[in-house]
This record gives sequence, structure tokens and C-alpha cells, in this order.
Amino acid sequence: MNDVANDHPLIARLNRFAGRIADICLMLACLVLLWLVALTCVDVIGRYFFRAPVVGATELVQISMAGTIFFSLPAMFLRDDQVVVDLFSFVRKGWFGWAVCVVFSLVTVIAVFIVADRVFDYAVRAWEDGDKTIYLHIPRYLIVSLITAMIYLSAVFAAFRGLRLLLRPGRMLPDETGGRVPGD
Repeated sequence: MNDVANDHPLIARLNRFAGRIADICLMLACLVLLWLVALTCVDVIGRYFFRAPVVGATELVQISMAGTIFFSLPAMFLRDDQVVVDLFSFVRKGWFGWAVCVVFSLVTVIAVFIVADRVFDYAVRAWEDGDKTIYLHIPRYLIVSLITAMIYLSAVFAAFRGLRLLLRPGRMLPDETGGRVPGD
């Protein structure tokens, strides 16, 4: 039985829409990762065979790694894909487990919004100061603004997941593979 069928139709439609946005973010993360692999290959071949490394490769690698991480973040929060060591599985059962998950969802949303707000402040400061990267002179506010948008989107997705959990009193959300939490 598909447990998503128990969601309100509006929530199910929003979940599908959010899932599509998360999939687009993951595809962008994959493209950035592919770019990172290509950049590394070209840089290594140029450096060791032609003695001509890619200028600014270090900056491009740093920006690409940030892109991979922050484009993946919204999907992680929507699908609850965090790495979890479940030492106390009895805590995730029944009403108590549901209440703990609701509290953790609320704390997660608040923490992610605080982080997003701090990163936004950094983006504004970088824009005001005209801050640029050292070698390629890429404006930092462009990069940090994109990171800020991904963090805010992650917070919205975490809030949406928390709302879905809140509207299922006493029941856990299924994991993304369609399974259920043991003992639920």
C-alpha cells in the first residue's frame, strides 16, 4: 500500500511539485559534479603533460564543490536523507516517536532558517563591498546568493516535510523507498 495516498490531495500535489524541484536541484548537482570531474581531468592533463594548468582551477574546484553540496541540500531535506545512526530505534515508534520527529522537524527548520539568514547577510556584505575571488575575479555575492537560495529552499522543504508529519498524528512518514519505519 502506498502510504502517500493517506495525505490530503493538496499536500500530495505539493509533495509531487516539491519532489520535481528537488529532482531539478539534484540534476544541477550532478551537472556541477560532472563539470568538476572534467575540470580536474583537464587540469591534471594540462599540468603534467603540457605544463599548463588551468588558471584559477583551485577557485573553480571550490565553487564547484559548494555547488554540488548546496544543490543537493534541498532534496536531502525534502526526502529526509540525512545520515542517521539509529541506536535507539524504540524512540521512533508510536506517538512518542511521532512527537520526537515533530520536535526535531521544528528545530531543524529554525536552525536552517538561522543559517540561511546568516549566509544572506554575508551575500549582502559581499555585494556591498564588491568582494571578488582572488584569481578569476568572480563576484562572491553571485555564488553566495545562490547558496543562500538553496539553503532557504532547504528550509522550506524541511518545513513542508514537518507539515506532512504534523498532519499524520501518531504515524511516521514512509521513507523514500516506500518502506516504513520499523514498528510503526
